[in-house]
Amino acid sequence: CLAGVFAKIACEEHRERELNSNTIVNQIPICTPEGDFEALQCFEGSIFCMCWRPDVIHIVDPSLK
Repeated sequence: CLAGVFAKIACEEHRERELNSNTIVNQIPICTPEGDFEALQCFEGSIFCMCWRPDVIHIVDPSLK
């Protein structure tokens, strides 16, 4: 299944992009060992979190922890 391959690439690329960003608040994704996005992603330095599906589509808009 190619969906897993694309998710792994997307998660790793998003993570690298955020780690190299100079913004005040970053959403540095946590990737599973399989390369998918973890279901719960929180914004570093913020009280906001989002839930994600493995195919990189967020389930809900950001909400408070």
